[in-house]
This record gives sequence, C-alpha cells and structure tokens, in this order.
Amino acid sequence: MKVGHVIRSERIRQDMKQIVLAKGICTPSYLSKIERNLIHPSDDVAELLLERLGIDATKFHEPDHINSDKEFMELILASYRMVITKKDKTYTKQQLDMLMAINPLSYDDSVYYTYLLVTFRFRLILGGDLEERKIELDAVDGLTSYFDEFQMYLFNINRGLFYYVSGILVKSIHYFEAAFETMNNLSLDDWEVAELHYMIGITYVADNRTLHSREHVQKALSYFSSQFLMGRVMDCYIIMGVVHKQSRNFDESLNAYLKARQICEEFGLNSNLELILHNIGALYGVIGDREKAIKSFKESYEYNSHLTNGQLLSILCIAMEYSKLKNKKLILEWCEKGIKHYELLENEGQASYYHQLSFMKSMYSENGLCEDIAKTSLVYFKENLHYELVSKYSIALANWYFENKKYKLSATLYEEAHKYGNIYRNITEWEDL
Repeated sequence: MKVGHVIRSERIRQDMKQIVLAKGICTPSYLSKIERNLIHPSDDVAELLLERLGIDATKFHEPDHINSDKEFMELILASYRMVITKKDKTYTKQQLDMLMAINPLSYDDSVYYTYLLVTFRFRLILGGDLEERKIELDAVDGLTSYFDEFQMYLFNINRGLFYYVSGILVKSIHYFEAAFETMNNLSLDDWEVAELHYMIGITYVADNRTLHSREHVQKALSYFSSQFLMGRVMDCYIIMGVVHKQSRNFDESLNAYLKARQICEEFGLNSNLELILHNIGALYGVIGDREKAIKSFKESYEYNSHLTNGQLLSILCIAMEYSKLKNKKLILEWCEKGIKHYELLENEGQASYYHQLSFMKSMYSENGLCEDIAKTSLVYFKENLHYELVSKYSIALANWYFENKKYKLSATLYEEAHKYGNIYRNITEWEDL
C-alpha cells in the first residue's frame, strides 16, 4: 500500500513527531522510510498508522484511479486554470467541491502534493478563517523538500496570497517575488504569467510602489483584454485607478474607475461595484471633496445587504472623513457601527480595522484617549508589520501626550513614528530622506 506521502502530510499537519506516530506500531526509522515511499508497509501497519492519524484506511481500498495519475493531474490543473481566469467565487466553490469529492489518497505523491496546493489556493480565494489557513500552510511548508519546481512555484504563490489577505505586505511581496524569479525556469501558460503580474501589481500598489505596480498591471491588462476576460480587465482598471491616485494623476484615476464601473454595469459584474464605489470615495477623499467622498463610501457600504469585509473598510473611511471635519457625533456613531460590524464578521483578518476604529473612538470620546487602547493597537500594528499604521497612530498618541504635558512620552512616540515611517518607506539612511 503506497501511503507514505499521505502519512507524512497528515502527521506534519497535526504537528505530530515521528516517534509519537510510530510508538507501538513500528520503529521511527521504519516510519521515515514509509513516509518517503522507500518501502511499502503491510496493510496492517499502514492501517494502524492511518488510524492513529484519524484517516479512514478503507479509502485506500475503495475503487481508485477512476482517472489515471496523468488524467487526475490534468483535471486538477484544468480546474485551477478556470478558477483563476474566471475569478468567480461561486464557480471556485463548485470546483473545490468537485475536487474534494474525489478520493486523492491512492494517487502518487506528486499528484497528491499538487492537489493539496491547488485546493488550498481555492480555499484562500473563498476566504474564511485565516487561522485554519495558517495551520494548513505550515503543514504544507513541512513538505517543501519533496516538491518539484512547479509545486514550489505554487507554494510561493499561496504564501504570497495568504500574507496579502492577512495584511502582511512585507512577506507577501517577498513570496510573490520569489515566485516571479522562478517563472522563467517554468513553462507557464500566458494566463498564469498574466495572473502573476496582476498579483504582484496589487501587492506593490498596496505597498505604495507605484511605478513597479503600473508595469505589472499593464502587462496583466494587455493579456486579459486580448482574451476578452472582462472581469479581469475590470480588476486591472481598478488597480490602475489606485496607481494613478498614488501618482496624483487624479483625472486619470477617476477615468480608470469609471471604465471599471462601465464594465461592471455592462457585463453584469455587480459583485465588484462595492469596491469601485469605495475607491471613488477614496479618490475624492484625497482630492479633499469630503461631501463626495462620504457619499461614495456610503453608497459602497449600503450596496450589500449582508456583512462584507469591504463594508468594514468603508465604515472606517467614513469615520476618517468625519474626523477631518471634526464632527465628533458622527465619528463616534460610525466607529461604534464599525466595531459592531467587526464583531459580527468574526474575521481576524480584519482586526487592523477594528484597532483603528477603537483608537479613533477612544480619541474622540468624552473622557479622551485611553492609553491602554492606544498601546494595544500599536502593539498589534507592530506585530503584524503594519508600519504605516504604527507611524500614523504613534503620532496621534504623541500629540495626546504633548497636550497632557507628558513631554518625555510624547518625544518617545514622535521618535517611534519617525522610525516606523522610514521603515515603511524603505529608508535606511538619513541621506535618503
């Protein structure tokens, strides 16, 4: 029974030592050989190991190879291609369910690893509990010494995407760039190259690397346009709107967003309208048109009748706009709304918004800023590498200390703000300021 790769994968996922799994069944050295598929254990030994891992051993005896290894690999990769190019969550869920309904245990190790990587990618796209995804990612990390070059590429893409949705851009960029470096060594299809350009582009734009982002997104846009993949074309126009905004080309930014909105409405891609409205609001916010900014953010917030992560961001932005107008009543009202929204979402990946709303609510409350809330927020931002937010909220706390004549603490926080602002902008020498 060829089960070594399955046993190894599940043991690592459960963070179980070989000596623990092997106890009373076989020696750890024998288990090591099983896991590397150097030897095939007897059915009795295999079943005992699988039972200890909580895997139903009968699945290995069920009729298998409805498809051959080659055919199953082709099915996985075809599903992967369609999910990435369509970028539709309903379709992604259908494809994930289809793959999960197939018993992967009897296929060879290379097919099995690709299956794990692709199904993990689908779960990332669908969202959900990031803690669960982190456990899965760490488990797969323990298998990388057995991956071929393409599987390592897929794994770096998964890591880049995981850290992007987690808001840890430093790590996200690192892994996407690692994937990009190996791209030329692989025979990737044009669609996959375009997708990689798009992912690097959105990560760069989130990190304010405008020129790099524009180059990658333009390449993605060129391919998606040529293939008439209008949903992906719309995605690229949204990112180009952000790029132009960061470059302060406000007219071009608005035109890009309006093109995205036109595609959205003409092709019935309404799931993206919330995001487009939000980005238009953000543009008006930068221009300084508070009325139009708040109007667009509210349209974005009200677009969906059910809770979304995008709604939470729109709530934060509305609170920020009212903060600029110094309207305490409405600041507190929207902060409260945002905190309740976060609690109902139960999504730890949105904790950054929660801490910002809590900080702002405290800052504008009757009793003034609460140091404990402020410090807790700063610790969270540091631990999650949100250096721009560390700088921003350190300034707010420093200002509060100064107003309350706590000059030494104020000076320390201003230094922190300066330090983390430079880290965020990748400035390491004073000559580069």
